[in-house]
Amino acid sequence: MGCSKSELDSALGEGDFVVFDNAKKIGFIRVKAVFSGIAYLDVHLLCDFADDDIQAVLNWLSEHYDIGKYYIQLLPYEQQEIECIKRLGFTEEARLKSQLFVEGQYHDVLMMGSEDKRV
Repeated sequence: MGCSKSELDSALGEGDFVVFDNAKKIGFIRVKAVFSGIAYLDVHLLCDFADDDIQAVLNWLSEHYDIGKYYIQLLPYEQQEIECIKRLGFTEEARLKSQLFVEGQYHDVLMMGSEDKRV
């Protein structure tokens, strides 16, 4: 489980924000959708110190779009990502039980949300 360096390189697509550490790719942030003031993101990290990079992407999005809320879906075993986005103020807003079948078993999907800044 998780994401290796070679898997990271093959997963990167046009429009993804790459997270670097000393010119080495250590993760990416993908904007899945933006509508009605809400942005849905994918976050995949190979380390646990991408706070500044993720915050920079959130800042860029808020400068270019009217974003008040961010959502990130994660699996419970994606601890690096969970810890990192919690430090940025995200909280678990929903847990979808046994939603994703991966490597022979079902996993919960966590819906992590930011504070809605429109209120």
